[in-house]
Amino acid sequence: MKFILTFFLLLASLLYAQEVKENDYSVRLFGGASSASDFDQLYTFSGFNTSKYSTNVYGTDIGYKLVENLWSLPFDIYAKTGLSYFDENGHQADFLELTLYIKLIYKLNTLGNQFRFGLAEGISYAGRIPWSEKQEAIQENDNQSNLLNYMEITFDFDIGRLIRVKNMQNYHLGYLIKHRSGAKGTYGGVSDGGSNYNCIYIEKNF
Repeated sequence: MKFILTFFLLLASLLYAQEVKENDYSVRLFGGASSASDFDQLYTFSGFNTSKYSTNVYGTDIGYKLVENLWSLPFDIYAKTGLSYFDENGHQADFLELTLYIKLIYKLNTLGNQFRFGLAEGISYAGRIPWSEKQEAIQENDNQSNLLNYMEITFDFDIGRLIRVKNMQNYHLGYLIKHRSGAKGTYGGVSDGGSNYNCIYIEKNF
């Protein structure tokens, strides 16, 4: 049951794949630090507290555009997968995480640039439980799970259009909220636990 939402999103996206005008791929590099703020505090800009554990994450994602301009609106849908390296700052052994997700991107062309807002939903499998996530689970007497729901929210802009260098167009610089959670007990019985990371990224479309 816990995979129903993810598979539904993937199936719905594939149904629109015939609308793609051309193959469009993306590669993203990112890095960031664990946050002590809740997910809703981050996306409402009401809290950007860095975790006291000083743990970090670095990674890369690759994506394939399934749908361009959904229903003739400025929305694109991507299928993406990523590999992240978690630097646990000596609290425990470092580890890798694999993510698989569907992402909806809204494109706003204004001020001579393209601004993009993204929302993603999928799954995350971590080789270990992130330290900040583990400590929160202990404090709240919550369950822990390597496999959790994955979400991200992004905002970026086109560097090439900003500095007016044509060869740099389609390079996007942005901010990423990277989130793992149990989706209210749907994954591994994790009801309130999870982790958040504030990240900066650069993404290239080609």
